[in-house]
Amino acid sequence: MSARLADILERCLPTILHEWERRAAAGELGAVCQSDRVGDLADVLRAICAALAPDPAEGAVDAFIEIAAAHGARRRLQGVHEACLFEEYDFLGTAVPHALRECAIAPLTPQDLLTLEGALTTAIMAGLRGYHRGEFERRGTWADALARTALDSTDLGPVRTDPRGPAGNQTKFGS
Repeated sequence: MSARLADILERCLPTILHEWERRAAAGELGAVCQSDRVGDLADVLRAICAALAPDPAEGAVDAFIEIAAAHGARRRLQGVHEACLFEEYDFLGTAVPHALRECAIAPLTPQDLLTLEGALTTAIMAGLRGYHRGEFERRGTWADALARTALDSTDLGPVRTDPRGPAGNQTKFGS
């Protein structure tokens, strides 16, 4: 993965969050008090940056998925509707390009855009699993639910082996 994408996102994080907040205030999240509105979305973005690093630290992708799942669980505790998770990531998807222009950073490459889209999709999947953690735990272990999120992702980080065993599938996160 491109160190450039991770670096750009990290440097523009305050601008991204500011633009996201501006957009989210007009949506369903506008009903959530301002101090709770962003929640731990900044942590999700930082975890994306760590997972997108060219040589991510051991467990960076798993940590990203766990943080995104915790964000979804927090949204449920806040009483927002499930659709809100899609709305907030939609706002994020539009806030990022706007923020990058404001940061005066060169446009993202097509590969960067695909990788970013994959990371946001993974965050949504993990967030939904976190939102519905109780339902997932009734059908299996939480660790398996998180592992399936990693296996379902195809555009984030290096090739990894299924954590459930050597016979598991390999998943490619980015290239």
